[in-house]
Amino acid sequence: MRLSGLIVAAIVVYTAFPLFSMTSQDKEEYEKLGLSQVEWEMFLSSKMSKSKLYGLLKCGISLPEYFKSPWLDINMSEDEWVGHRCAGQSSSDIKLKVRARSTDLHKTDHDEWLPIQSFFLPGVNQLARNQQGKGWTMLGIAVASIGVLVGYSLSSHYFEPLGFVFLVPDMLWSGVDMGIQVQHEQNPEAARFTYGPASGRITLTATIPLRL
Repeated sequence: MRLSGLIVAAIVVYTAFPLFSMTSQDKEEYEKLGLSQVEWEMFLSSKMSKSKLYGLLKCGISLPEYFKSPWLDINMSEDEWVGHRCAGQSSSDIKLKVRARSTDLHKTDHDEWLPIQSFFLPGVNQLARNQQGKGWTMLGIAVASIGVLVGYSLSSHYFEPLGFVFLVPDMLWSGVDMGIQVQHEQNPEAARFTYGPASGRITLTATIPLRL
């Protein structure tokens, strides 16, 4: 019983040691900084330099917030996080900015493939963007061209490339159109420096044998 009592007493003394070691100068200093006694104890136990403490407080970063290491949750370095906070951004602002950046990068990676997809699937991405007239025209030309290609080839028992006369320009139209849209979305100023005929028409001339 005596041994257990001594252990409990030792734990109490050890826990309360910072309170006993507090001086009137400590109290005057943390009160001057606008800190509570608990926050001052957090500072003392962390072995943080006073210059760093002053820097955090100047940026409006509280010690409880800092010691939660919020930069780890958003995969950011401590210095970068502190820099954002010193620039006047709140923790929630930083999180939203990081999420928006991640979303934009994902969207950019996806958009870079849209012209290629549009080349092989004429009109599909235009319809997905609610461009009904242009989308249905491109898709209709593609379906009709493939129908001509397959129909003529089956009826003649030879490969008839006639459908390519309409299909290839349609594919180019779809791919180029989507490429221009993506470029203007990623760089709106590019529209001001676009050269070419106002109508935006592309004329292709191709000579393809009717029978192979």
